[in-house]
Amino acid sequence: MNLSTVDIASFLAVAESGHLTETAAALDVPQPTLSRRIARLEEELGATLFDRVGRSLQLNARGRAFQSYARDIMTATDAGSREVHRLMDPERGTVRIGFMHSLGTWLIPSLLREYRARFPQVQFELCQGPARDLENAVLIDDLDLAFVSPAPACPEVSWAVLRTQELALAVPSGHPLAGRSSVPLAELKGEHFIGMYEAYGIQIILEHLAADAGFTPKIAFRTQEMTTVGGLVSSGLGVALLPLGDPALAFDGVELIPLEPRFERDIGLIWQSGLFEAPPVELFKNFVLGRI
Repeated sequence: MNLSTVDIASFLAVAESGHLTETAAALDVPQPTLSRRIARLEEELGATLFDRVGRSLQLNARGRAFQSYARDIMTATDAGSREVHRLMDPERGTVRIGFMHSLGTWLIPSLLREYRARFPQVQFELCQGPARDLENAVLIDDLDLAFVSPAPACPEVSWAVLRTQELALAVPSGHPLAGRSSVPLAELKGEHFIGMYEAYGIQIILEHLAADAGFTPKIAFRTQEMTTVGGLVSSGLGVALLPLGDPALAFDGVELIPLEPRFERDIGLIWQSGLFEAPPVELFKNFVLGRI
């Protein structure tokens, strides 16, 4: 069934006035045009909706049954139209962003605070998760933008580097490596690591660096939060790879030793290549990229 909202609106107007001529004048359309709209709607529904009484039209039982649904259709259409216009307003719409858990304590709050100071009406839907899951969410249009590390594996996702963070080995105080100014990753072949799950960016980087150093890391525990990683290292349950300079990842009883050679992870913004971006998304993306 293919009901036209124009035809439905015309039906409601005629039902209200009871006269084709008066309704056509009010709608500023020729009477034959209005008659065709009513006829088209009746044909689509498979039933007449009006009975002619003298020079007026009155709803019959079928017309009265349809009238309440017609009102609901027009109300929903108007509401949907207003919502679409709101979403397309660059200063009032909604932006769906994803980010890794480790960015939720510094980068994301800082960006949102500055942006909302400029555009207080913009709405954000926030999603935290592992890098590869966020990448997939952008690819299937569940997210508009995401902040991830390392660079995306999928060529359909665009990427721009925003920040770099030096990575270090986290060891418990009293560990044989504690106090070193730097450490080659190859020396950690026999260590037990506190790791994260496979889709998480820091785990992807750890496995890549370990492979370059000639070993596969032994994972004692896996978790979803870097703060938990730090807590487990502090308890002497293993070593881990953590970024330097993040105040949320400073733990009592944990030393961070720079890697040798130095290694930095790129933190970047991703979006789906070639996808139409709603004005609110484009405005926020340009704001973020302007910080590079």
